[in-house]
Amino acid sequence: MKIPALIEIENRLRDEDPDQWLDLWRAEQGPAKPGALRLIAAAIPFANEQPVKVLDVGCGPGEAGRMICSRFPHAVVDFVDRNEFFAALCGAVNRRDGIEGRTFVRDLTEPEWQRGLGTEYDVAVAVNSIHWLTQRDAVELLREISQLLRPGGVCLVMEPARSEPVFEPWLRTWREEQPSQHSYADWRRFWSRVRDLVGYDYGFLGEPVDQGHIGDAFSVKQWIGLLTDAGFASIDILLRDIEKVVLVGMKP
Repeated sequence: MKIPALIEIENRLRDEDPDQWLDLWRAEQGPAKPGALRLIAAAIPFANEQPVKVLDVGCGPGEAGRMICSRFPHAVVDFVDRNEFFAALCGAVNRRDGIEGRTFVRDLTEPEWQRGLGTEYDVAVAVNSIHWLTQRDAVELLREISQLLRPGGVCLVMEPARSEPVFEPWLRTWREEQPSQHSYADWRRFWSRVRDLVGYDYGFLGEPVDQGHIGDAFSVKQWIGLLTDAGFASIDILLRDIEKVVLVGMKP
């Protein structure tokens, strides 16, 4: 089955309500995510009126970049995702909402994924995208992101995280008693609708295949280690909850 071209998906989305798609996505992502995105936008250490240049890496439908725009009205955001459907939906919402910037379809593991992008970004944000990579590819991606930032620019990441091994068995028991943040039914609902619209299954409807991705295997300490290995400094933990960590680091 051939992956539809970006322009083909854009044409199919013209008759769709983008807000209905965003509602489906937000249901799948869980109720805690909007607050985490607001925290990410609030932590960026620049004045609100500054025309910040932003790179949203693995953007999905673009909600992290647009949340940053809600604080920085003069921001310009470039969005990058490997998934043609996400790029098409992201672009449609951005055009409707008047978000300045461009949207690119790129595989973040390819050596030339940065082609056509700018340089000297003030902010890079990666939300639930790096854990889809292997550890080796994740470090390389973060180093490449650092190269695209200006000195003093910041990188913010939100990723699944577990506890240190000595605590994990005990916290796992506690975690299983907490209300679920996600529903597999919501996941299937979203990706089934995508398949029905574009005529292609992106591979999210079946059993996950172990490709050596980080997934939810990393602790907070390991995520901090990735940012450190990529050359970031002043790394801070903005949020640690039942399922994820939000980190920020600055390029020296």
